[in-house]
Amino acid sequence: MHSLIQLSIAVLLLPLLSFVFLIFFNRRLPRMGDFVGVGMLGLTFGISAYIFWTVIVQHYDPAFRLAWDFTWLDFGNVPGVGPLQIKMGIVVDNLTAIMLAMVTLISFLVHLYSTGYMKGDKYYGRFFAYLGIFTFSMLGIVLSDNLFSIYIFWELVGLSSYLLIGFFFEKDSAADAQKKAFLANRVGDIGMWLGILILYSQFHTFSYREIFEHLAAGEFGLSNAWLTAAGILLFMGCVGKSAQFPLHVWLPDAMEGPTPVSALIHAATMVAAGVYFVARIFVLLTPDALHVIAFIGAFTAFMAATIAITQQDIKRVLAYSTVSQLGYMVLGLGVGAYSAALFHLVTHAFFKACLFLGSGAIIHAMHHEQDMRWMGGLRKNMPWTFVTFVIATLALAGLPLTSGFMSKDAILAGSLGFAETEGSWYFYLVPVLGFFSAMLTAFYMGRQIWLVFFGESRTHLKPADPHAHHGAHGHDGHEEEHHGVHEVAWNMRLPLVVLATLSVFIVYSPDPLDGGKGWFMKMIPTPATVVGAVHAVEPEAAAAAMGPLVAEASPLEGHDAEAALHAETPMHPEAAHAEASGEHGESHAFADPRQAEIAHLSHAAHNRAIQISSIMVVLGIGLALIVYVFRFIDPDGTAEAIRPLYLLSFNKWYWDEIYQATFIKGSMLIAAIFSWFDRNIIDGMVNGVATLTRKFAFFNGSFDKYAVDGMVNFTAFFVNTSGGVLRKLQTGKVQTYVVMALLAVFGYFVYYFAQLVS
Repeated sequence: MHSLIQLSIAVLLLPLLSFVFLIFFNRRLPRMGDFVGVGMLGLTFGISAYIFWTVIVQHYDPAFRLAWDFTWLDFGNVPGVGPLQIKMGIVVDNLTAIMLAMVTLISFLVHLYSTGYMKGDKYYGRFFAYLGIFTFSMLGIVLSDNLFSIYIFWELVGLSSYLLIGFFFEKDSAADAQKKAFLANRVGDIGMWLGILILYSQFHTFSYREIFEHLAAGEFGLSNAWLTAAGILLFMGCVGKSAQFPLHVWLPDAMEGPTPVSALIHAATMVAAGVYFVARIFVLLTPDALHVIAFIGAFTAFMAATIAITQQDIKRVLAYSTVSQLGYMVLGLGVGAYSAALFHLVTHAFFKACLFLGSGAIIHAMHHEQDMRWMGGLRKNMPWTFVTFVIATLALAGLPLTSGFMSKDAILAGSLGFAETEGSWYFYLVPVLGFFSAMLTAFYMGRQIWLVFFGESRTHLKPADPHAHHGAHGHDGHEEEHHGVHEVAWNMRLPLVVLATLSVFIVYSPDPLDGGKGWFMKMIPTPATVVGAVHAVEPEAAAAAMGPLVAEASPLEGHDAEAALHAETPMHPEAAHAEASGEHGESHAFADPRQAEIAHLSHAAHNRAIQISSIMVVLGIGLALIVYVFRFIDPDGTAEAIRPLYLLSFNKWYWDEIYQATFIKGSMLIAAIFSWFDRNIIDGMVNGVATLTRKFAFFNGSFDKYAVDGMVNFTAFFVNTSGGVLRKLQTGKVQTYVVMALLAVFGYFVYYFAQLVS
């Protein structure tokens, strides 16, 4: 077994070991064993960093791939199915190495941060155990080499999020949030499982590589519509995990969990899983499936951004920001800006983790106050938090010199090239929604920065709460006064500094306007290399086989040099042509004959995307300054003037109410109908049969009692009576017998003479 495979297995198992150890022994250890969780994740990150260095830096080959598997279950030759085996395995490629480093780093920083934030919680040790199982589940998704094993870890992520979102289970709101998240994700997971079954029914394998080999050989027996359906059903898993419309409603409520959990969910684990999964199955997605994905991503990005602009809870603003940014990633995958979407997945993980941990530092310092209306002026008391929060905010807004500017603009450039290549007017809705979302992002983050860090403290303006507020950690005791706000300790401050540093452009490229020429973008694998492109099929045969399914997909997905499709361009056109021609030893089934046209459009779109995006960001920040700094526009008066729109945003487009009125009440109505049917029809039939059976049994019992038993009893009575009479005659006395003989003779004579007389 290759050493990198062995190290990857160690990376997977160490967080699981942390969970097992802490869940059983945390109360027997000093500090409830927090050092075990932090130490295990530190070691996990160290190994992941070594894998990252080996794969990305030393090999520096986008096509690098190692795989190992074993037969987990062997059912033999099943009648009607044939040989049935289920294999488990792991794959290590560039994308795996990048994701391992990202997930373990953020998880390690969250563990370290939690030693300060969760200090004093009565379930402190259990919290670190749950963080371990959560990290293990996500690493399993990253390393899985087939659909079956990824589904197992997919469900483990759902379980882990259930435990952590409802960690403060004594609060009804937390218990409701964990159930909402669990059920919403099950809806998406059902669709995902159906998509897996469609593919398995055709290929009798769950392996990514084997499925793609079969597709490349043209062995998909069903129609193109079925492949589209399979792709959309698989995408439903992403809709659930990555909180895309219409299953986005669970993610903002997940804020009921501890803030470090929010950082982990929103940055490196649960929500990242959906985007990562779509990247893994990207090659089998048909043009129609990609169009659906692109429009859902664009709408989700815009809708969530419109909701974030009116929220008052500091974490809820960031939650809807996460939904919006996930929409960008899904949009990027849908339009074929594959590398840009993955690039944004990584950059967003760092600056969003920084924002959530920063919000946690603010909440911690403000004695668990989360409403931004009662904050203000915190930059003086919390300078480290302020600087790191602002850097991460600038990255989220997409300002130049930040990582978010590079990744988000690459997606927007891809969306422009997508719309121009497709041609129809409605495809332009995708970039339009994307650019407007960029403006809204800059506005609501500018609003948040001002309300939290600038102006004067507004703590004294908070209305008195008649109900005692218990701390966010579920501590007993009364609400503390909001005084003495100060910077958090080093163990909460250090993660903020690290994450803010990773939000600066220089980490990814020396040129913030490089258009994807930096080392990071070059090392993100292209679709063919991620899925393990087919080596055994000749290029012409592969293209012919996949043509109806893939070659006519979104024009931005159709070649390995897909940087030519959008601004992230991971290689120059010459290199792109060389790779598409197979000079790297790889036969690609995904060449697009319109490559030259697409390359031209994408290069043109790159500069336009930067210009339009910069204008929208400036407009968003300018509007925030006008409304909240210079007060040229009264926010309260404006909200009243456009009250229907304000309420639409503040009430989250009424999605919860709509779902309550339709799906939930509809389900309850259906349940009531079935209950009535069960009580009155099913139970009525059962009860009717029972009544008839009872009456028949009564008649049968009466017949048995009076007829059958009566005859038996009469016979017994007759025999008994006869026996009694005969017993009188059978006395055993000679005198009696003599008298009876004389009577008999006398009777005979009487009878004889009577006959004579007559």
